[in-house]
Amino acid sequence: MAPPVEQEPGPRPKMSIRGRLKRRMRKLIIWLLVIGALFGVIILFQDRIVGLLRHSPTTWAIYSHISAQISAKTLLGLFYAGLFGALFFIMIPLEAVFFYYLGLSYHPMIVVTVMWISSLIGLTIDYLIGAAVGEQILARFATEKFLKTRAAMERWGGLIVVVSNLIPFLPVQFISLGIGATRYGLRRFFFYTMVSRFAYVLALWLSADYFRQLLLH
Repeated sequence: MAPPVEQEPGPRPKMSIRGRLKRRMRKLIIWLLVIGALFGVIILFQDRIVGLLRHSPTTWAIYSHISAQISAKTLLGLFYAGLFGALFFIMIPLEAVFFYYLGLSYHPMIVVTVMWISSLIGLTIDYLIGAAVGEQILARFATEKFLKTRAAMERWGGLIVVVSNLIPFLPVQFISLGIGATRYGLRRFFFYTMVSRFAYVLALWLSADYFRQLLLH
């Protein structure tokens, strides 16, 4: 009697739009929980972190300088807040800092420019860290998925960078880290981030100004 012929598995059914939205919402909620947990850990161990910084005079001097600039609400303090807030391992709510500085006496376009440049530098650092260490980790533990992601980035990378920078409160820091891990071109990443980040910060300012005018009238 001939052995039964094994049938090749057919193509997987495509997930509906509603299913994809649910999956993305779950991922977004997970990211938000992770970010919240990181903030909680930083707040919980804030005294210990400061204590460790005091052991090194150089590190403590740098920390004191940055803290003083941020506390004094200077433009250099805004630059530091934008830079560190764009790093995936710190993540300060940049929108809140930006809106706060718009209420100060600085010209709005100066605030826009400083926030744009500082966050652009921070996101580029995220990309470079991802390019340095992320590729090896992803390629080792998720080879098949990594190859698919890298192929998708080659095709849709520009759109992904632009959209991730334009959607408010999206964890663009982690997305930039992941894009770096796929070794998407640095020049293309920098260009798309530069353009979309400026558009995002400018849109935030125009929105804030519109609602301010609306409330005044």
